[in-house]
Parts: sequence; C-alpha cells; structure tokens
Amino acid sequence: MIMKRMLILFSSVAFTFLLSCEKDSEPNCPPPTGEMIAQINDTIVWDFKYVRFYSEVDSLIGIGAGFVNAGCELELSLDFHNIEQTLEKRILVKPIYGEDHPSLLQPHTIFYTWNIDVLTERFELYESEPAWIQLSEIMEDKVKGTFQGTYVYRQSAFRFWNLPDTLRFNKVYFEATLFVPPEE
Repeated sequence: MIMKRMLILFSSVAFTFLLSCEKDSEPNCPPPTGEMIAQINDTIVWDFKYVRFYSEVDSLIGIGAGFVNAGCELELSLDFHNIEQTLEKRILVKPIYGEDHPSLLQPHTIFYTWNIDVLTERFELYESEPAWIQLSEIMEDKVKGTFQGTYVYRQSAFRFWNLPDTLRFNKVYFEATLFVPPEE
C-alpha cells in the first residue's frame, strides 16, 4: 500500500515533467509547487521546487519533495509518510519494508537519487541521530513545517551520483502544496 502511494506520487511528478518538456527546444518545466531549500552537510544546497503533500489513510499525510535539473529531469526525491496533521514534533524512523512491519505505521522517511526516471541510489534514515518532522501550519491546500534527519547511503550495485555517504539535513523549512491528481 505504501509502495503504491510512493509510486503514484513519483509517477505524477515524473509525468508532469515529461509532458512539459518538448524535444529539440528549451525545456519548459511546470511551475513550481511548494518549496524546500535544504543545506546538507553545511556545504551542499538543494532547492526542491516541487514539494507536495497528499492524503494517506486515517487522516495522515505524505509529503514528497522533488529536485529537478534545468532539463526538467527528476534528480532527487525526499519522501515522508504517515505524518499526523498536528503541530507536535514527531520522531521519524527508517522504513523497513515487509508485510505489516511496525515502521510502516510510524512517521518515516527515505531519500532517493534518480537518473531521469530510473531510481539509482537509496539513502536510509540514520536513527542514531535526531530525526523529526514538525508541522507549523496546516491549511486545506498547504502545509508548512521543519524537519531534521541524517541519511546514509545503502549499498547498491553501482554509484551514479558523486554524493557523500552521509547526508545531514538540519532544521530544513518546507512548504508543501496539496497534490491534486490530474483528471482522466
């Protein structure tokens, strides 16, 4: 169920970018939705211009942030799931995928890198350092808040991006707009 929601969110973001880009011309990226400027490890700055939230089960929300390059291609994504609509700070955990694993019922997060539309690397939350999310404003079509977390590279068959093995996001402010699926 959670993987299905993540696929729906990613597919919608990727589809939006693919439709907006034309061959043999300057890319025409869709207008930004939401904002998250993240300083990582005190040296890297990523400006996520596509930050959306969507409804999950039991009035919980998910938040997805996408970083795209000048060619409208998704390069990075940061996902949060099972976030309560409350102004209280919530501790984040690393998701462990498996049927009915308790981590999937708690607020959890993961960070991915992409090569156009192919998932290349996964960074999991490092739970030995403080990791939390706190909403500061909840509106019908927008949520604002702050999060903190350290993500560590999970070994894969190859490294595509030249990123450090540890990515520290420290008190990052975000503003996410409501994701409304396109009408069919």
